[in-house]
Amino acid sequence: EEEPQLDTSFKQTIVVDGLPVVPKEKHEKLANVVGTIVEDGLELPVDGAGATLGFAFIQFAANEEAAAAIRKADGYKLDKAHTFVVNSFEDYAKYMAISDQEQPFVPPPYVPRENIHHWLLDDAARDQFVLRYDQETEIWWNDPLKPDQRAEYGKRNWSEHYVSWSPRGSYLATFHRLGAQLWGGPARPRRSLGRINHGGVKLLDFSPCEHYLVTWSPEGDQKEALIVWDVRTGAKCRAFVGAGEDGVMENWPAFRWSHDDQFFARLGDDCIYVYESSTMKLIKDKNDKRSSIKELLPDNPHRFTWSPTDNIVSLWIPEHLNNPAKVILMELPSRVELRQKNLFQVADLRMTWHDQGHFLCVKVDKHSKSKKTLNSAFELFRLRDKGVPIEVQEFSKDQSILAFAWEPKGAARLRFALVHSDANNASRTDVSLHTMGSRHNGKCSLLKTFERKPCNALFWSPAGNILLLANLKATAGNLEWLDANTCQTIGEAEHFMCSNIEWDPTGRYLMTSVAHWRHQMENGYNLWSRSDKLYQLLWRPRPPSLLPEAKEKEIRKNLRDYSSKYEAEDAKLKTLLKGDELKARREKHRAFEE
Repeated sequence: EEEPQLDTSFKQTIVVDGLPVVPKEKHEKLANVVGTIVEDGLELPVDGAGATLGFAFIQFAANEEAAAAIRKADGYKLDKAHTFVVNSFEDYAKYMAISDQEQPFVPPPYVPRENIHHWLLDDAARDQFVLRYDQETEIWWNDPLKPDQRAEYGKRNWSEHYVSWSPRGSYLATFHRLGAQLWGGPARPRRSLGRINHGGVKLLDFSPCEHYLVTWSPEGDQKEALIVWDVRTGAKCRAFVGAGEDGVMENWPAFRWSHDDQFFARLGDDCIYVYESSTMKLIKDKNDKRSSIKELLPDNPHRFTWSPTDNIVSLWIPEHLNNPAKVILMELPSRVELRQKNLFQVADLRMTWHDQGHFLCVKVDKHSKSKKTLNSAFELFRLRDKGVPIEVQEFSKDQSILAFAWEPKGAARLRFALVHSDANNASRTDVSLHTMGSRHNGKCSLLKTFERKPCNALFWSPAGNILLLANLKATAGNLEWLDANTCQTIGEAEHFMCSNIEWDPTGRYLMTSVAHWRHQMENGYNLWSRSDKLYQLLWRPRPPSLLPEAKEKEIRKNLRDYSSKYEAEDAKLKTLLKGDELKARREKHRAFEE
C-alpha cells in the first residue's frame, strides 16, 4: 500500500502583526479579540516581563479557513492605533529565498492593450448602433448615403437577454448563463475584453467613467447577489445585499454614482449609504468614523440624485407628522449642507438636474387645503450663484405638467421646455419654452408658447437648439421638430406605434423604433425597414468632448467654414453613387437588348 505522506507545510498557519502590546494578565482578553481557532492554536510571543510583542501565530483546522482569515482580517482596524497585517506563514520561506544581492530589474515585454476607442477614428466620423431582432444582434455604421450597406458585424444568439453600451461607448455588454461578457476593440466590437463571472446575471450597470460595473443575479444567496467589479481587470471589488425577501430587485440601478466615479450611493431604510469607490467602504464623518448619512435625515428620504458635474446630492424628505417636506443640497464627502427648502402639502416631487450642473429643477405637485385639487410649481435652484438662490414658478390648478426637459450642453442660452394641458380640455396640449437667462445672476422668463401641439414627450438634440415633440400615446406616433432659436417648426413626420426615440450623439440623426416588448406587430425603425421581433436599437455613446467650451463656441460660430469641407465630400459621394446607379441601368438595358 502507498505510504502516508506527512504534510510539512504551514498553509494552515497565519502571522498577525499590529496587535496591541499587553501584559500577561490581559493575554486572555487579547486572545478573544483574535477569534476562534483550533485548540492550542494561538502562540503569543512575549518578552522577559511577560508582555506580548505585538504579533501572533495562529493555526486553523483547514487551509481554506486560514486563507479566509487572511482575506477578511488583513487591514482590519482594531482601533486608531492598531491595524492588523495578516500573512500566511508559508510566506516566510518565500521572502527568505530572496537574494541579499540586488538584482537588476528586467521589465516584462510591453504588450499594447486593445484600443477601445478605435471606432472613433472612422474617417467619415460616422456613428455606430447596435440592433437586436429575433435571434440576431448586429453592429451597424450609420451611413445614410449608402442605403444598401451590410452590418459591420453580426452574431446569432450573441446575448441571452438584452445588450448594453457603456456610458462612453467603449464596451458592449452581453449576457450569458455563467455571467456577462465585455466586447470592444477595432471598429467592430467583436473581441472579448473581459468576462464577469456572475452566474445567472440579469441586470447590469456601468459607472459614468466606465471604471466599475455593477451586476445582480436572482440566483443564490441574496446577501452577496449585488456585486461591484473592476472593469479593466474583471476583479470583484465587493458584494452587497441584492433583492429583498420577495426576491425582486425593485430599484435599478441599485447604486447611484458620482460624475467622476469617486463615490457611489444606495438608499437605505432610513438613511443613505455613500461609499468610496477606492476602498469600497462608507465615507467618513466629522468624527473620522465610517457611517451612513443619517443624522441629517430624520425621516426616510424618498429620492436622491447626484449632480452630473459636481459631488453634490439632492435629497427629498417627505412630510412626516408636523415636519414639512424638505429638499436638501449636500456636498460630499464633507456632508456640508449647501441649501435647504421646506415644502408643504406635497403630493409628489421630481428632481431634474441640468446637464452641466448649473441648475436643479424640483417639480412639486401640491395639495390644496381641501385636498381635492392639485397644482404644480417649479423650484429652480441656481447652483452657480452664491447661497444657491431659488426661483419659484407657480402654475394654476387648471394646468397639468406632462413633461419637462432641460436643453443640453451646447446652447447659446440656457433653456428648458415643458408640455402642459388644460384641466378643462385634457385633449389639448401646449408646449412652452423658457430661458434661465444665464448661469450667473439670471432670471427665468417665458420665451414662447406653442399652442395645440399633440405631444406627451420631449427630446432635445444633444447639440441643443432642436427640440423634438413626440406623441407616444397609444398608436399615434406624431413627430414634430422645432428650432428653439427661431421658434419655428422645421419638420414633421409620423411613425405608427412608435415606442422608442433616440438621438445619435452628434444630434444630426434621430432613430425611432417600435420594440417587440411593447407591440408584437409593426416592429421596425426609422429607416423604414421591417425586422421580425425587433427588441433593441441603441446608438453607441461617445465620450465627452476634449475641446474647451470656448473652442466649441468658436466652432459653432464658424460652422459654415467647417461644414463646407464635409458638404463637398458628401456631394462627391452622391455623384459617385449616381454614377454607380447609371452604370447599373446601362448594364440592365444592354442585357435587355441582348
